[in-house]
Formats: sequence, C-alpha cells, structure tokens
Amino acid sequence: MSSVTYDQLRTLYRTLLVFATVGVVILAVGLVEFAYFERPGEGSGVKAHIVGVYQFDPDTKQPVGPDRSEFHRTEEFAAVVDWSSIPSNMIVDARWYNSFGSIEGQVGPAAPTELADKSVIPVEVPSGLHYVLPGRYTFVVERLEDGVPVEVLGRRFVVVERS
Repeated sequence: MSSVTYDQLRTLYRTLLVFATVGVVILAVGLVEFAYFERPGEGSGVKAHIVGVYQFDPDTKQPVGPDRSEFHRTEEFAAVVDWSSIPSNMIVDARWYNSFGSIEGQVGPAAPTELADKSVIPVEVPSGLHYVLPGRYTFVVERLEDGVPVEVLGRRFVVVERS
C-alpha cells in the first residue's frame, strides 16, 4: 500500500472515530436527560380527569358550550379539570403550551385541594395581541416533585385555526 493511500485511510479512520465519539456523547447526554425527567419507578398510576376544553367567556370567567378540540383565532378557550380525581397528597399543576412550547396559561403548583376553586384554566392571549395565535395547543396536568415535573397525569390537544 502506498503512503498516500495509507495517509488517506488514516484520515478517514480518525474522522470516523471523532464522529463516533460525538455520537456516543450525544446519546449519553440524552439518556441522562431522559433519566432526570422520566425517573424510573416514579409513575403513580393516577390519571387526572380533564372534563373538557370549552369556549371561554372572559367576562364571566366561565366555560361556554360543548367540549371541543378546534377553535378559531377569535375564540378564547379554557380547560376544565376535576381536581377531586387526584389524591390530595400530590403537588400538581396544569399548563397550556402553544406550538412553540411556550406556556400560555397555568395554575399551580399546589395540592389539588388548593386548586379546587381554579378548575377553569384559560389560555392567555399574548400581550399586545387581540387573539390567540393559530397552531396546536397542549393542555397538560403534571405531578411535580421538588419543583420538577415527573409525571403527566392528563393531556388534551387543541387546534386553533388561522381563519
């Protein structure tokens, strides 16, 4: 084998080693992150009862109409949670996330008994805007431990149409 071919093979081999090392590091970081946020053995088996997602009347602060999963930009909406479906010894919160992962409304963290009077959780219209942004919204009820979400107890998806 000529020295030129040998040098080319050595360069390719070292490049592959660098890429393999980077890949292993990325995999290790992902596994550590997964273990941190999805702790093994942390599942409680509890399921939150999300009554529904309804159009929201900002004047009366009450839900209006039937349970829906699609809304227009001009409609405000809110989720209704039955906090009595969750044991009182847990710390929970409920959050609305928009398509970008930003929180667009929340209650908690607190014990479910403390949230009993906050069963209607509306999506907040971003400041400076008149309507909610179009896209997919996710409503999540989570169990927290030491301020970190460790379990999803309930989830609903809503689509806000552009027109």
